[in-house]
Amino acid sequence: MPEHRLRARDGEYLQFDLGPTDGTAVGSLERDGISTGFVWSRHTDGGSIGVSTTLSRAVAIAGRAVTLRYGPVLRFDGDPEIGAKLVAESYIPTDWGGVFLIGEIGSIDLSYFSMIEASRSAGGISFAAVATGDDDGYSERSLVLAKRLGQSDWRLRLGYRLEARELFLGMALNTF
Repeated sequence: MPEHRLRARDGEYLQFDLGPTDGTAVGSLERDGISTGFVWSRHTDGGSIGVSTTLSRAVAIAGRAVTLRYGPVLRFDGDPEIGAKLVAESYIPTDWGGVFLIGEIGSIDLSYFSMIEASRSAGGISFAAVATGDDDGYSERSLVLAKRLGQSDWRLRLGYRLEARELFLGMALNTF
């Protein structure tokens, strides 16, 4: 695999989603293989804030470029908790757009996040299926439709949380 396809990319990702019973904000900034991120959430049972710093390493798995990220996490939802996370992600270009895959596991409450997102270049539309949860009883599945706004890096998001049975609306900025 060519070396340029194995390099981690620099970029920014910001997302804010709001529904009737919960809201989420996510941010990530990656430079030179170091990523700093945050997650804020509020829901009917309270909320939390998490921050992380991870190192990135691009590897080839089964001939595909995969970015692995690993590092410490600090979460506040009452008492502060320190843990670690491991992330694997890959973007697969296609004739019609591309597919983005991401999976994350964390040591705090054995949390997990996974997403598959298919995007169509023409029209700037994408569709994602998301699963998230932990061993504390939290579990959610979401379906998300997003539309790029003009030629910008901004997207309008409309989603449905299957367990909560509610719609949400959001915005995202993705420069990766």
